[in-house]
Parts: sequence; structure tokens; C-alpha cells
Amino acid sequence: MKTRLILIILLASSMLLQPLAQSPEALMKLVLENNRKLMAAREAVQVAVLEAGTGNTPPDPELEFGYLFGNPSGLGNRLDFAITQQLDFPSAYFNRSELKKIKNSQAELEYILTRQDVLLEARQIWIEQLHFNQLRKLLEQRLRQARVIESHMEKKLKAGEANLLELGQSRLMVASLEGEYEELLALSGDLQIALREMTGGVDMEITDTLFPLPVPIPADSLLEAYSLSHYMQYFDQELQAKEARKKLAVSNHLPKLSAGYYSEAITSEAFRGFRLGLTLPLWENTNTVKKAKSEVAYAQAEIDRYAFHQEKEVLQKLNKLESFRKRARKLEEALGAVNSLSLLATSLENGEISLSEYFYTSDFYFRNQVQLLGYKRDFLLQEADLLRIFL
Repeated sequence: MKTRLILIILLASSMLLQPLAQSPEALMKLVLENNRKLMAAREAVQVAVLEAGTGNTPPDPELEFGYLFGNPSGLGNRLDFAITQQLDFPSAYFNRSELKKIKNSQAELEYILTRQDVLLEARQIWIEQLHFNQLRKLLEQRLRQARVIESHMEKKLKAGEANLLELGQSRLMVASLEGEYEELLALSGDLQIALREMTGGVDMEITDTLFPLPVPIPADSLLEAYSLSHYMQYFDQELQAKEARKKLAVSNHLPKLSAGYYSEAITSEAFRGFRLGLTLPLWENTNTVKKAKSEVAYAQAEIDRYAFHQEKEVLQKLNKLESFRKRARKLEEALGAVNSLSLLATSLENGEISLSEYFYTSDFYFRNQVQLLGYKRDFLLQEADLLRIFL
């Protein structure tokens, strides 16, 4: 619990250090209020709670009434009346009550896990939108510079300082970048559709162009938090449910009781009294207890399997996270050491480099900027996936 609290504080502190516009909290609030999947999940909890509460009461009492005509008529008519109530062995009701509590808790956990999945998807869409905004900004800058070069080549051609090949190359670059820009804008529609689905149809525009700061994630603390996560709690409660079902199976194999009132009346004579009954547990539930014990062993094995798989998966994701961090840092340092696109354009206009040199260098620089944004996006997507248990 202490480790989980520390990680939550680190996550919250990282969010507070970011510009306010970068926080996805407004999106998360809309999702929690309007997401249709979450609405259905909340209703599913109520259904599960009501379902868990059924079947823990005795069966309805059985009422019998008989009127028999005597033959010969001198015997008179016979009137029979009986009311009987069947009862399970008392421990069965206690075990069903315990199973009900476990099922209610599982229903709540299922909602929490669904909420985490939905909020993670919303955060991933937010990150993708930030990446899109940065790509669009970068491509617009690149396209503006290409149009400036095209205009510059047209002027040089009129002055006899450039040839048609150079002008054609500059126009080809503009056409190519315009095509990329149109293709990028087409992706915007898909993001908006996904965003509207997350918010239940409520429109929301994400205009931020800066990625949030990374969250420090100590590996040991994260592994400990995952060992106490809602996923592990769900598997643990599944084991508890199997244990409760095993105890219930044992109780159901014990004798059932029945008690009731019975009366029989013929003319002036009547017999009234009570009935008691007891079932003999011979063959009706012979394999139920064995099956329940086997299910308990299977649930325990599932906990061990999932715990091992989860630890391996978390470590793999942490390795990927560190890999994205290193790639982004190295590429960012390399890009900072070379000339920017604006400086390249100035060098071309001043005649310091040829048009071919500009095309090659500027395109190489631009493609690496795009790759850098991709690394940063992948880092944040991986980070969000690791921190989903805190949503």
C-alpha cells in the first residue's frame, strides 16, 4: 500500500509540473461521465449484485389439499391438508452468504478493471493526438519552407541564375509534402471518431503540441504495486470464490431437512400433527465435492501462473520504455548538433549550398525529426500502459 501511494504521488507530481493545458484530466472527466462502455459496466455491477443475492433463501413452502369422496357413501368424505417446508443443512446458508459477498466484491473489481482499460485507451488517444499535432506543425513548417524555396527558384530562373531542372525539383518537393500533409489530415478524422467514442459523443478538441514530462518509475516499487493490483485481487477473489463453492458443495451433500403440518379428517374423526423429514445423501451429489476441490487447485495454479506472467510482462515493458528513452535522447542530441531547416534554407538562398544538397540534407533532417516524435510517442504509450493500474 505504501509503495502504491508513493507511485501515485510521483504520477500526480509529474502532472502538476506540466503546463495545465497538457493535463488529460479534462478528457478523463468526460470519459468517466459519458463513456457508454463504462455506463454499461456500472449497470453490469448492479445486475451481478442482484444475481449474487438470489438463491440464498429456502425454497417456497409446499401446500397440499385433498378432498376424497367416500364409497360407499356411508364412509363419508375425507379432507386432507398439509403444508411442508424444505430446508438445506444450516451451513449451506452461511456458505452461500459468504459466496455472495465475494461475488459482490468481484463485480466491483470487474468495473474497476473495465474503467482502467477505458481510461488507458482515452489516454493513448490523447497521446496520439499530441503526436498528430506535433507532426502537423512540423510538416506545415517544412511545407512553408519548401514553398519559399519554390518561389526563390522561380525568381532565380527569371534572373537566369537557375535552370528548369532546379525549379522542377523544388516543385516536386512541394507536391510531395502537400501529399503527405493531406494524408496526415486524413488521420485526424480517425482520431476524432475514436475521441468521440471515448467521450460518449461529446465534442472535445485537443490542441496541445507538447508531450508531457516522463514519470519516474522505480522497477521494484512498480513490481510490488502490480503484485497488489486489482488484477491480482481479482484472481485472489476467484480463489476465494472457489473455496466458498467447495464448502457449499460439502454443505449441499449433507442431509436436507423438511418439516410441516398435516391434517386428515373423515366425518367426525380428525387427525392433526407435524411431519419431519430427512434426505439421505447417497448419490445425488457424489462428484460435486471432488469437482469443487479440483477447481480450487486450478484457481491456485492460475494465481501462480498469472503472477509469474505479470512480473515478466512488467519487466519487458520497462525494458522497452528504457529503450525508447535512450533512442529519443540520442536522436535529440544528434539533431541538436546539426543545422536546422531554417538555417539550411538561408544557406541555400545565400548560395552556400546547392539545391541538391539542400534537398538531401533537409529531408534527412526532417525524417529524423519525425522519427524522434515517434520515439517520444511510443515512450509515452508504453509508460501509460505500465501506469494503467493507478487509473
